[in-house]
Amino acid sequence: MNIERSFISGDTPGFPLPNGLLVVFGRHGGADLMLDLAARLSMNGHLYLLDCGNRSNIYRVAKTLHTLTNDPVTKLKNIHLSRAFTCYQVTALLEKLAFGTEKVPVLVLDLLTTFMDESVQLAESRMLFDHALENLLRISQSMPVVVSAKPLLSISSPRLSLLEELKSHAFQVWEESVLPAPRSAAVQLPLLVDF
Repeated sequence: MNIERSFISGDTPGFPLPNGLLVVFGRHGGADLMLDLAARLSMNGHLYLLDCGNRSNIYRVAKTLHTLTNDPVTKLKNIHLSRAFTCYQVTALLEKLAFGTEKVPVLVLDLLTTFMDESVQLAESRMLFDHALENLLRISQSMPVVVSAKPLLSISSPRLSLLEELKSHAFQVWEESVLPAPRSAAVQLPLLVDF
C-alpha cells in the first residue's frame, strides 16, 4: 500500500521502522532526515548506509548521536558506510546486501543520482535500476529499507520514470514540505553607480 505523507525537515519516521521500502523525497535527497535517521537506528544496532549522491555528513550523525548517548563513538561503529559513484557500483553493492548473510536495516542516500549518468545508455541505466530495485525489495522483505531521492532536473526527463517506479514500489512515501525561505530583517539596497 503506497501512502504519501509530507514531512518538514527534522521529522523522523516512527520507531521501530517496519520491514518494507520507505521512500524519502525532497531537496538534497532528504539528506538531513536520512542522516538523523541513521543516528537513531545506530542506537539499536548495526545498519548499512549507502551514499549515492555524496551526501553522507558523518559529522552531522555524530552531533545527533551526542544528544542521544554518552558514547557516540561506539554507536558510530554500528554504521557501515559505502559510497557508490556509478549505477554499476550501486547495483553490485545492493546485490551483495540482498544475498548476504547479515540482515540489517539499509539506508540509501540519493539513489537516483547515479542512474542519471548520461554516459550510460538509457536502456542500460533502466536495466540496472530494475535490478537494483529488485534487490532493494528483496532486502525489504526482512528488514527496513529507506531510500531517498531528490527532484530530477528537466534535462533528466528520459529517466523521470525511474523516480515514479521507485515511489510506486514503496509502502510509504515521505515528501518534504517546501517551506518559504525566511525573510531577512535587514534589506540590502542595490548598489547604484552613476557614470
